[in-house]
Amino acid sequence: MSDATLNLPQAVHLPRVLVSILNWNGTAKTLTCLDSVKNEVAVAPAEVTTLVIDNGSRSEEAAALSEAVASRDVVLECLPHNLGFTGGHNVAIERAIREGYDYIWLLNNDSTVEIGTLRELVAELQDHARCGAVSPVLRDIHDGRIARCVNYHDWHKRKPRWILDIEEARRFQDEHPEKVWVDGTAVLYRVQALQETGPLDDRLFAYYDDDDIAMRLVKHNWTVRCALNATVFHENRQELEEFPLYLIYLLQRNEMLFLDTHTPPAHRRLLRLKLVDKAMYDAVRYREYGRYTYSDAALLGMWDYVRGRFGPPAHGRKVPLLLRAACMLAQRVYAIKNAKARKASGAGLAPEQQQST
Repeated sequence: MSDATLNLPQAVHLPRVLVSILNWNGTAKTLTCLDSVKNEVAVAPAEVTTLVIDNGSRSEEAAALSEAVASRDVVLECLPHNLGFTGGHNVAIERAIREGYDYIWLLNNDSTVEIGTLRELVAELQDHARCGAVSPVLRDIHDGRIARCVNYHDWHKRKPRWILDIEEARRFQDEHPEKVWVDGTAVLYRVQALQETGPLDDRLFAYYDDDDIAMRLVKHNWTVRCALNATVFHENRQELEEFPLYLIYLLQRNEMLFLDTHTPPAHRRLLRLKLVDKAMYDAVRYREYGRYTYSDAALLGMWDYVRGRFGPPAHGRKVPLLLRAACMLAQRVYAIKNAKARKASGAGLAPEQQQST
């Protein structure tokens, strides 16, 4: 071998990244997201393929998307039916595994990427060999405030907790790597980790899939992190009126499934009874606010969890009479309990500030 050959620069292996963006009747938002991704791909230290999956949009929306991306460096795959967040992205995950990608970035179409974000996410995975998933800091697309960063679960109270201060988040994820989960808006996954844990849980369809995959990663000895120098801007619902009925249904059903699946043994005493009680209490609160359709959607979500019915949302049906009667009875029971609690405390708390059993 000649000296000249020895002095040739060695080829640098760049990680292969598949970006998966779902579109469901949201072509304008998807195109805005793609504009930000295009700028990001140009500077990322990776070989990046951008995959747009149309998730069963209306025919006119699907046609508009197809026409708009024809001139872009984008792969478009059109699904005949809406498979949800989980099913749609699982199509991309299967492709990433089949085609040998190193990482897959699941990116919401209502988000925009700050330049340099993918570089930071890739670096985080490369610097932490057992990190299976990493998210940027999520900021509100309107005012730039931190909306999500590092999250963990309070298993005793059966509630998620969100850390929104950067320094506190840094300390927590360094001290408690096994407790961290991140929102699913813009997570970069290590494909090897997904091969071990399996893809997103299709029973969920949408929502709580990020909690679930994080807990499964941890059970397989992977960690989940937030890259605190990376930013993605995302739309955030602020008011109850912005929540569609299918969201109320899915949040109720999937929260119960998630907690039933992942709550540690030390916190499982009477767990299912507590989950049903809390769900009934939420349905009662909606009724007290005059949100009767929300109450019905929550009841149906609870009922389908109890029956083991999962998959696409099924909120557009009548609530069984016995279930509605149980809700009316629960409303009276909670009213009595809340009245007693107010009397005992003397604080005059509103019903929504009381807790169910």
